[in-house]
Amino acid sequence: MAINYKISRCKNPGKNAVEGTTYYSNKAQKTSDYTFDDLASDISYSTTVTKADAMAVLASIKPFITRALLGGQVVVLQDLGRLQVTIQSKCFSQNTMSASDFSPSMMIKGHKIIFRPEKGLKNDIASGIQLHRLTEE
Repeated sequence: MAINYKISRCKNPGKNAVEGTTYYSNKAQKTSDYTFDDLASDISYSTTVTKADAMAVLASIKPFITRALLGGQVVVLQDLGRLQVTIQSKCFSQNTMSASDFSPSMMIKGHKIIFRPEKGLKNDIASGIQLHRLTEE
C-alpha cells in the first residue's frame, strides 16, 4: 500500500515569493476511510473478542476521553500517542491592558484537540511509507 499524492498549486507560497512565479506543493490524498466498523472487524479477527464486544469497548472510550480532556488532562493512548486540548489566544502585553481586558471571551479565540503520536508509531510509519503520485486526468 502507498500514500497517494498529487501536485497542487500553492495558494500562499510565503514571504519570499517572487511576483509572477507559480508555486507548487505535493499534497497527500486519501484513498478511503477506515471506519469504526472496519476497526472493530479487524480487532475481532486478530483477537478472541467478538466484533460486537470490540465495538462496545471502542464506543465506550469517547465519553471517558471527553471527560479527561475537559478536565485539562492529557490522554495517553499507550503506543499510539497523546491527545490534549490547547487554546488559541490573542497576544497581549500586561503594560497596555487593564485587568478587565483579560476576560476569556475577549482574549481566547478558540481551541484545538492536538494528537501527538508516540515515537514508535512515527518510526513505524517512517520505515514503511511508500508514495504513489497521482496524475491529472
